[in-house]
Amino acid sequence: MKFLTAILITSITLSSVALQAQSKKEKAKAPDKTATPSEYVAVHPFFALENIAPDGDEVLKIGGMCFVGDTIFATALAPDRTNKAPYKEGKVLRIDNVTTASAEGGRVKITVLCDWLYEPCAIAVVDGSIYVGEKDRIIRFDDGVNRDTLKKGEEVVLVDGTSSANFHTYTIGFEQYQKDGETYLCGNFTTAIVLGGKRAVMAPPNSKVHRGSTFILGPVTGSESPESVEIEYLAGGFRTPNGLEVGPENDAWVADNQGIFNPSNELIRIEKGKFYGHYLITEKGRGAAYQPTNVDSEVGSPEWQSPATVHLPQGIVARSPAQPIVLRNETGILEPYNGQILLCEFTSGRILRVFTEQVEGVWQGVAFQHSGGPANEDGKGGFTAGPNRIEQGPDGNFYIGQIGAGNLWTYNQTDSGLQRFRVKSDEEVPAAFNEILAVRVVEGGFELEFLNPVPKASIALDEIEISQWTYFPNSSYGGSNQDTVKLKPQSVTFDVTGRKATLIINGLKDGSPEYLIENGKGRSNANTGYVVHVRFDPKVDGESLLYANEFWYTLHRKKGGRAAGSGDTIMLTQEEITEQRYQSLCLACHVERDGGWAAPNLVGILGREQLVLRDGKEISVTVDRDYLINSILNPEGEKTMLFKDAVMPPLGLSREIAEDMADYVIGLKP
Repeated sequence: MKFLTAILITSITLSSVALQAQSKKEKAKAPDKTATPSEYVAVHPFFALENIAPDGDEVLKIGGMCFVGDTIFATALAPDRTNKAPYKEGKVLRIDNVTTASAEGGRVKITVLCDWLYEPCAIAVVDGSIYVGEKDRIIRFDDGVNRDTLKKGEEVVLVDGTSSANFHTYTIGFEQYQKDGETYLCGNFTTAIVLGGKRAVMAPPNSKVHRGSTFILGPVTGSESPESVEIEYLAGGFRTPNGLEVGPENDAWVADNQGIFNPSNELIRIEKGKFYGHYLITEKGRGAAYQPTNVDSEVGSPEWQSPATVHLPQGIVARSPAQPIVLRNETGILEPYNGQILLCEFTSGRILRVFTEQVEGVWQGVAFQHSGGPANEDGKGGFTAGPNRIEQGPDGNFYIGQIGAGNLWTYNQTDSGLQRFRVKSDEEVPAAFNEILAVRVVEGGFELEFLNPVPKASIALDEIEISQWTYFPNSSYGGSNQDTVKLKPQSVTFDVTGRKATLIINGLKDGSPEYLIENGKGRSNANTGYVVHVRFDPKVDGESLLYANEFWYTLHRKKGGRAAGSGDTIMLTQEEITEQRYQSLCLACHVERDGGWAAPNLVGILGREQLVLRDGKEISVTVDRDYLINSILNPEGEKTMLFKDAVMPPLGLSREIAEDMADYVIGLKP
């Protein structure tokens, strides 16, 4: 596990986005091709990654981007931004001739329109005017698309006081949202935290602002007055909503990150007026939009939250989901994927694919690995940095704005990037390519739809691996898997085309009552549902038939199916349970690579000498088993001086579990 130089990447995507670009260290080696899809996925065979390089030395740490014709207008964070003080050197860039840049490191002309903004991470163009979301305000530059310089003092301030200073508060977006025949800007307000992950009190200067919420601002025309625009909230209860998309039916999608009250990373198809579970501190602070007032914000209650559409389990599927994009009006090889979502995944350096469906009025769906992997020494072959923003250009290709800081991203050390995610022609795609196109709930299990027919004899029933688990949303950081079991498949039957297979699984659970209650704490998994992980590898003559051979379905509503029999379930071993806890609770900060300044590397920590703050005095200690146990149970008991500015959130674990976790950490090998 590598140490993140930022903060809890899984739940703090944009804090990592904004971190100081540290000196570059030795490049991490790429995982080999034998690694599992959850660890490594190559660039999808339908796509080619093409580098787009600036004609100059401009660093493209992309915070937001949008197309106007062949031109990208983007916001960029300053390369040397730190968490120590407000940083007001963010930029608006005009990147010309993007779609015509050559595939081999094509150079594009970049014009810096301004370089004095306060951490801008939202941008849109409406009727020639440029709208920008800064940390503390939303502004407009009149006729900005036709200017080479945006001077300070010329901006029109539409909304001021959106945030007080905190490294984790941003305005994300903008996407255009249609209402009553008029255009609005749709955006997200992220929340404030203490370095290390604990919640901070939120009291934005503007009383109309609710952090942790999705809003629309408008109507906007390119020349509206500040008095004529209003903020309306679509939903609230998000922690780090670094991803935003407005779909073809005006449906808004938000990608949120794991953390306190967020037991997993999530993709949410939001419903207006709903609260999605991340409680902001209301004592001396201000809650999120639609945050229930009759619930203690220190304790929370999942009974009052709406369910996430798709869970993206921490450290397995995602660590920092960012911007989603809905595929629409695609033709050719992408036509079967219309309506599905490509989702940027920042820290692991991936693109995910998500298929959703509505079952008994509840939206749920399935996540697949799609594209990933590091670039080689020449910066080719993979993402040059963490995918943060994605937009489709007028040429039908997708453009990915990337960002990093030191060794924040699992595979590369680069700080920035802009790449074309080019859709290949039919002739370039391998004829034998196949993958799972969709997974749908059916009576007693799932229907698997494949892109192309699969030979019926290629799937061995006894080689299908199935597990399921749920979460307890609570005020501890993240959420370890609960009620985890392995299930045995009962049958697999194909239709006559060979493109659809029905997988029957006894013992599937969903988000229906009765809910699971955590012993002694009263927490439940109400409105959480279950994650069902299915892994199999169909083969012919020893050759795998699928590009990625596993999926994660978030099951809020199932259809029929009997309870598990005595031979249908397999309980996990204690070691497997502990490993899952480690992945979900520890991997966000304690990465198995170089040290940094948010949390120590845990690999080989036994016997390490550490300088700690004990009873107000600095003393040197030798890490032993008892030290690890006490650190897990009481994270703030002794501050490690190397990371004294960080605050590890409480994990809410029992002593017995803490002992198991300590033993697991002791056994970690480099």
